[in-house]
Amino acid sequence: MTRSPASFLPAPEQAAALTERSLSPLAQGMEDSQIRAVASQVWALQAQGVEVCNLTIGDFVPAQFPVPKAFMERMVREAQAGQTNYTPSDGIPELKKAIADQYQRELGIDFGPESVVVGAGARPLMWATYLAFLKPGDGFAYGVPSWNTQYYDYLFQCRGLVMVGRPEARFLPTVEQVERVLPQARILALNSPLNPTGTAYRAEELEPVCQALLAENKRRERDGRPPCMLMYDQVYWTLTGPGVAHSHPLALVPELAPYTVYLDAISKSLAATGLRVGWAVVPPHLQGAFKSVIGHMGGFAPRPEQRAAAWYLAQPEQVAADRAVMNAGVRSRLGLLVETIEGMRDEGLPVDLIRPEGGIYLSVRFDLHGRRTASGQKLDTNDDIRLFLLHEAGLAVVPFQAFGLEGDTGWFRISVGAAEPAKVIAGLERLRTALRGM
Repeated sequence: MTRSPASFLPAPEQAAALTERSLSPLAQGMEDSQIRAVASQVWALQAQGVEVCNLTIGDFVPAQFPVPKAFMERMVREAQAGQTNYTPSDGIPELKKAIADQYQRELGIDFGPESVVVGAGARPLMWATYLAFLKPGDGFAYGVPSWNTQYYDYLFQCRGLVMVGRPEARFLPTVEQVERVLPQARILALNSPLNPTGTAYRAEELEPVCQALLAENKRRERDGRPPCMLMYDQVYWTLTGPGVAHSHPLALVPELAPYTVYLDAISKSLAATGLRVGWAVVPPHLQGAFKSVIGHMGGFAPRPEQRAAAWYLAQPEQVAADRAVMNAGVRSRLGLLVETIEGMRDEGLPVDLIRPEGGIYLSVRFDLHGRRTASGQKLDTNDDIRLFLLHEAGLAVVPFQAFGLEGDTGWFRISVGAAEPAKVIAGLERLRTALRGM
């Protein structure tokens, strides 16, 4: 009698020991995303029928933020027409040209299609950037809070040169912080608009940072040392708030062209997180290395999505119209949160915020440490506060610790990508009641 392979699997009490013997030290030490862990708790409550206003996920619920209809129709037509085979490892020529044209038209970057590398979302291009420039022990400079950067620090076995964000700087790395870490850094990673804070660099803040990087690289060139590369993640650049202009390095200091990698995608600009089309715009002399990394990684975006994106980005009037609709939806939800939370603060309730400047996020501080709930529980940590908000107010938010900012600061990320206005209003009223009852 043939035995099933499943019968040879370890018993539960033996599985942990076998796992430890089987995995590499790197895999054993890798942590799962804290953001997803928080979201999983929310989904479990919702599955039980508990009313929760879910403001955790950096994603879009299609019922609230659908992918533009013209893009979807084109993608379906491409698939039905048989455009389903492999693509070049760095993207189809039509899409590379459309991206290059958009960057020249809207951002003034005139590198041409030979600077573009397309991947299955921005994340493979981020990975390719780290592979291209970092070796174990190199200095990797990044600010916290920031999205998942601390995990890449670990994965690439780098020396994390962490710049701790401060509320008075809207959690963005300042030029003083950057100057302190630059002499040791091989990569400087910046993100604007910033996930998780919803804040964005102003030109007068970003330009000194770029000038400091340029000066550092001039010194390194004289000494024959490798430059410090700037990885500028701008996947939220089309989602800026009223009166906020997107600032980016090469508009401010064009001399940084040999040292700057831009990351971008349709994931946020088109609410198309699951369609997996992203790109890097790199100095053309480095494009070949990125192409090779993506090729061996197999991080290709699907052909129907690439062809649809190529057609769509070449329709600037359509892009502008769809962008206006999406921005209006994001701003209305953020505006609702800001108005209500500021009203709570003015009422004397222990809550504050930083006004949003871009992206789909809002930084909120719940000043509840040391306070007791109506049931007598003392709130000592950010996680205590998170669970209080979840269970007492039906409001799900993510602490900044999930983004690498250590300490129980009381700061949390609120995301509006899944926010149905009626549920937001109800959740905020539950929050007001819970805070008043403390």
